[in-house]
Formats: sequence, C-alpha cells, structure tokens
Amino acid sequence: MDKSKITGILLAGGESRRFGSHKAFAKFHRKFFYEYAIEALEENVRKLIIVSHPTLVEQFQHQTSVEVIQDLPEYKGNGPLAGMLTAMQKVPSDWFVVLPCDTPFVTDELVKQLITYTNDPRIDAVVPVINDRQQPLIAVYHSRVAKRIEKLLKIQHFKMSDLLDVSHVKFVTNHDLQLKGMEFENINDQNEYKKVQQKPI
Repeated sequence: MDKSKITGILLAGGESRRFGSHKAFAKFHRKFFYEYAIEALEENVRKLIIVSHPTLVEQFQHQTSVEVIQDLPEYKGNGPLAGMLTAMQKVPSDWFVVLPCDTPFVTDELVKQLITYTNDPRIDAVVPVINDRQQPLIAVYHSRVAKRIEKLLKIQHFKMSDLLDVSHVKFVTNHDLQLKGMEFENINDQNEYKKVQQKPI
C-alpha cells in the first residue's frame, strides 16, 4: 500500500478518569506515551493528525509539530468514533490508521503489518483480535466508513463495536501477526502505570 494514501489518527480526546490525569502526557522511559504512537505511525503514513481533548491542545502544540484538532462541535466528547470522523472529514485519504495514546509498546512493525491487509478492496477495516479480544483502536479503516460513523453518532451509538457490526472487517489474530508480546497493552490506572515502569521498551 502506497503510504500517500494513508493518514494516521492519534486519539487523545479521552478524559482519562481512571488514570487520574491525561495519559497522553504520562512518561515511560523518558518519552511521553503519545510519542510512542507517533513513532509507530510517522513512517507509514502521508499525514499524521492528533485528535485532542480540549485541555491538551496547547500542550500538544508546544511539544510537537503534528497537526492537532478537536472533535467536531456537534459530536464533542462522543468517544473514539467522534475523533475518527473528525479526522476523516479533515484529511482526505483512502485509509486511516488509528492508534490510542495509552499503548506505549505499539510499534512501527505492527502498523506495517496491519497495512498489508488493506489490499483486498472488499475490506472496510483491519482489526486485530488478540487473545480473543478485539482491538478496534489499534486498527486500520477505509474512508468509506466515515458515512457509517456519522449515522451511528447521529443515533447516539458510540461504541466501536457498533461500527464493526456494519462494516466488512478483516480480523487478524496473534497467529497472523509477528508480535513481541506487549504491543496491545494499554495503561488504564496508576497501578498498571507503576507495573509498566518496570518493563523494558
């Protein structure tokens, strides 16, 4: 897949209530969590965009040259689908690689592998299933899903599973991907954060 047809979306719009502060700016081995997502995306996409929580926009703009946007006003605070639609309407692209800001072990290699599955024209999305758990926020989506997302948001269906239910999804498992083992670990609270600090990159 030609990377000129791919845009990266970094989702950083959540409240991080369980964590106690915004996870995007939590540090792991001297880097912010969000920086690991940028590193995983930047070599694989033509353009990269951060969909930010309103209180983080200024901080992102001071620390990175990546374009930072906020949810469309009519869908503000409506979760990942709102962030995805906002980015899809902002940047014309065939495909969008979506990553969250709380998975510091995500890698460039993983993103490359997911992109290889986009060659089938029937596919709307490539979504990993790791240890029987779907990972729709570390995934790749075709631009055609934007209209479906908009319809879902209008009827207040905010779950990622709602989008997968109305899309032709290529699910890829542990067996389809070459993994180091921790790529999909996300950090939800301070206990998990303390544990992850002990782990190597």
